[in-house]
Amino acid sequence: MRLTNTLCAQHIGWHFKKHWLVQGRRVPKETGAVAELLKLGVQVKNPEDLLNTKVERKLVDIVGTREKAVSEDSSHPDWHPTVCHSYSDHSVLIGGLPQAQVLTNSIEIQSFPKQIEDAIASQQLPNTVDKSVRHAILASHVLDAEQVKLPKVRLPERPAFNLPRSYGISHERVNRLLVNKLLHESEKLAGRSVSVRRKLIDNASFKSSLNKDGDLLGFSINAEKVVFANRAIEAVKGKFEGDLPDLYPMKSTISIPKYHIYQTENLYPLRTDISCSHPHTIFTVFNKNLVKNSHGSEVTTAQLQARTLVKAFVVAAARAKQLHGDSVEGALPKPIVVQSVQTDGRTFHFGVLQLNTLDLGANSTTKNYWFHKQNYDLFSECTYEGGRTHLDNYNGDVFRIFNAFYNNS
Repeated sequence: MRLTNTLCAQHIGWHFKKHWLVQGRRVPKETGAVAELLKLGVQVKNPEDLLNTKVERKLVDIVGTREKAVSEDSSHPDWHPTVCHSYSDHSVLIGGLPQAQVLTNSIEIQSFPKQIEDAIASQQLPNTVDKSVRHAILASHVLDAEQVKLPKVRLPERPAFNLPRSYGISHERVNRLLVNKLLHESEKLAGRSVSVRRKLIDNASFKSSLNKDGDLLGFSINAEKVVFANRAIEAVKGKFEGDLPDLYPMKSTISIPKYHIYQTENLYPLRTDISCSHPHTIFTVFNKNLVKNSHGSEVTTAQLQARTLVKAFVVAAARAKQLHGDSVEGALPKPIVVQSVQTDGRTFHFGVLQLNTLDLGANSTTKNYWFHKQNYDLFSECTYEGGRTHLDNYNGDVFRIFNAFYNNS
């Protein structure tokens, strides 16, 4: 028989539940026992104090455990009263290349140095080079076996719509494979006589701090690949004239975050007593999913080119302070030349910085030189079509410039 409400009313379980509900509402009556015990000097305690006794816990320092986070205020050991404009890998100069020029005291020359231009024009590469570079592009973009979850794709017209996540080769691996394969092709063409004078380092960190018109600038960047040489690149011959852009009313440090907690150390990855310690070429990767403007908009071409300049400047400044001391100011005894290449796997931006001075003030008479051209696209599309690899609009000039940079000395 199915239980009904009427049957449950006579069930013994229901009776006990109701009984406990009724008895739970009873208020205990004062019997006077506590007063009598206190007259006799007997201490009366609350049952809750006996059942839930408070235990005093002491902090014990155990070796190997995670340390307590230090509060980010004036009690922090790296806190300074002077604010520092801190530039890092994720920073974007909102003013683009003109802001980077004023920040680094560099005039723009829209061409490569003469020795590089001559090397590009006089190159005689084998016919098989383009085939090898095409295979390097396909091997890094579509033929690699890595399969990871790729970042989300957003539709501007439907920002709240979630597209299905796709799997493929990560952005970091694509760029690492592509740069390594292009360097391998350049090493094969240059021969052992050149490659033996070059050393490669992955993920090298550089730090430096400078003063500019009363503001403290702190730079901390990472280069995905760095080529070091046994001797420094020769300074560009000739004197170049030019004026810095006018940013008024904007200041050169705008959009650079300010912090009170920082370190003013100078960091260069190699010691001076190492034979191949001179900076030659740095390769940096641009990832639009990690590097964005503070207001959320995409990075423009001018802002990407500014990133190439600033990273080359940090490397040159760290090397200058390592050679001449942290107190070096003004014109350097010998200019430092650093080549900089930035890519997102498809677009390449090449530039050459000649650091003549560390005086970044507005009244500085000596300027630094920044040689560069507009961006180059290595290809327009590299995908699978009908189950076969497809590479469209391959540009062989990119590797010729790449090879000239590698062989420059």
